[in-house]
Amino acid sequence: MQADRTYILESGYDTHFSKCILAAIATLTPQQLYSPITLQPQPGTTDENVLFCRVWVESELIKASYGEETDWREISKQAIAVAKAANEIAF
Repeated sequence: MQADRTYILESGYDTHFSKCILAAIATLTPQQLYSPITLQPQPGTTDENVLFCRVWVESELIKASYGEETDWREISKQAIAVAKAANEIAF
């Protein structure tokens, strides 16, 4: 991770912030994980205590919607598979 200073990201497993990141990673290709990724915190529109996260790969906003019926176990498996596949790519 490269940034202007050290950042610590801390979020609960069932927060919108975490869900946004996880859903986005699940939609990426392994090659995209080697591109610069920007995490942009986004406050909720009606409740400022809710924090979402926009995920950008280079200049592309990754749109990964989710809802009440989302199978988070499956999304987690997909995200882990993308990360494992990226780890196996030899550049």
